Amino acid sequence: MKIFIGKYNSCGVNYQYFEIIHRLMEREDCQLIKEPEEADVIIFSTSCACHVDRIFYTLSYIESILNVKKPSARTYLTGCLAREYLDPVVFSNLSNWIHTRIDCVIPYNQTDQLLSDLFQESIDSDSSFGYARLMNGTLDLYISSGCLHQCSFCKTNYQKTPLVSMDFSRVKEIIDYADQKNIKTLSFRGMNVCQFGLDKEKKYLLPEVIDYTERKDHIERVNLIGFAFSDAIHHDFKYSLRASKKVDWIGGSFESGEDRILELMDKGFTAQEFLEFNQYISQDSLKKLRSNMIAGFPTETMEDVKTTIQALSKLKPYLDLVTVCHYKDSPFVKAHSLEQLSKEEIHEHARVYAKFLRYEKIPYRLEKVQK
Repeated sequence: MKIFIGKYNSCGVNYQYFEIIHRLMEREDCQLIKEPEEADVIIFSTSCACHVDRIFYTLSYIESILNVKKPSARTYLTGCLAREYLDPVVFSNLSNWIHTRIDCVIPYNQTDQLLSDLFQESIDSDSSFGYARLMNGTLDLYISSGCLHQCSFCKTNYQKTPLVSMDFSRVKEIIDYADQKNIKTLSFRGMNVCQFGLDKEKKYLLPEVIDYTERKDHIERVNLIGFAFSDAIHHDFKYSLRASKKVDWIGGSFESGEDRILELMDKGFTAQEFLEFNQYISQDSLKKLRSNMIAGFPTETMEDVKTTIQALSKLKPYLDLVTVCHYKDSPFVKAHSLEQLSKEEIHEHARVYAKFLRYEKIPYRLEKVQK
């Protein structure tokens, strides 16, 4: 069976692309190919729906592949476009487009259903959710999906994104395996990795995951990706993080150093709380921070930019990488009702942030602006 996998078109917390390829490569009856014209099966595994432009970009890409496929080729789609919508009426045209063009639409996070349908056999995973992959010596462990927060700019708030966690017992089994295999680095990933466990055990389990890993002899570094500081700040993560000698860096967004903007974003913390948290957890061993900043959030002024720059100056000892994102509006988010900045203003705010980071020699990158 010749199988074409659509290009990776999603963010770093979506794992389906890697899991599907890994599972297909294990089978002798599958051949992964690069030309969709020759495929018996076409799988779009990481469809993106983070804002309207990305939806149309994804649909355009799908259409370009469907136009060249064999008439007999069977098509599958999963990822963010396969999620349910809070208001299905608004998205009825989108849903109809997908279901009239794709043979099998698989719910998000249910890749076993895709594989079972493809091979017409029962395929079960070790747990109801979760995936681990070893790449370049680092074991990426996807322990949760979904988020219970609703930041005012979040482009997935119009979809149903329930929190789903890997079984804690399974997480510990994989940590044990990594330690036995002398794997040096673990990365715990999730849309909101801090909320791991809330859905199944009604409590925050990430501190226990950190403590459990800390006791392993061969694991040297732990990275936390998709870290929501509002949960960590208000639920006493700081003690486990300060005690940890293995947590190397944390990927979590600051977004702004101006409290007025943070409140409009519904971030759930103040700039001072963010700074004090990072200072506290780094007292015994430095925890590096990889953070996003939003340039041009609605109502942001140049004075707000200056306030944020002052906050970044205080955070400099902990900053490992700053990604400067241009704010992009969506009619589906709460922030859409606020006064919007022009594209020129957004670009200028991003330029000022980048100039400061470059001058201070803080590693940074500018997010590409979607056309």
